[in-house]
Amino acid sequence: MSDNKIHTLWPLFIGEFHNPNHQEVKTDLIEFFKQYESKNKNSRQGMENFNLYESNYYIHKEKNEVISKITNFIAECFLTMTKNINRAELDKIENKKSNLNVKIKNSWFIRYNKGGAVTPHDHGGCTMSCVYYVQIGDDSDLNNGSTYFLRPFNRGSTHKDFAGLRYNKSSTHFKAEEGKLLIWPSFIMHGSKPYLGKKDRIIISANADIDIEN
Repeated sequence: MSDNKIHTLWPLFIGEFHNPNHQEVKTDLIEFFKQYESKNKNSRQGMENFNLYESNYYIHKEKNEVISKITNFIAECFLTMTKNINRAELDKIENKKSNLNVKIKNSWFIRYNKGGAVTPHDHGGCTMSCVYYVQIGDDSDLNNGSTYFLRPFNRGSTHKDFAGLRYNKSSTHFKAEEGKLLIWPSFIMHGSKPYLGKKDRIIISANADIDIEN
């Protein structure tokens, strides 16, 4: 007789990484953003944006030392995330010399004005997305400037009995912290709570594909 089993299918992974060198790059990052914004007055206009400034989508291509440092950190975290969630598949590869290649497809920064927020949206045309918190006030919390993710199975209703506890929660919030990087599958709907702190809320976001190179 076979054993009973409960299978876990299509789990969702949210990676949380912390940059130990954040304080060394923070000031230079903010200065770069100020200079960028002074030269590019017009913010990208997106339906998901409210009361904020958003750069173009290619800051990783800027010839700037501090941008290169933070891009490398983000790429390394994308790589670590991929290796961990696909460990079983990597173990099957016969050619152990195969390398994983991280391709940053887009990257941009956002500076939030008071009350600025991003409404729920997802990112198409890529595998993984991220947010890196450059600056956030000490007054930030889960209700002030946090990043949230919506559950992906919103079709139909879920009964609110005890058996449905695992599925009833419609969203999960992550507190913004300077130097923290969140990574998630790009199809997940996400956004940011309005930020009412004293300091500007400044973040970097990026989209990436990760594939095997032989």
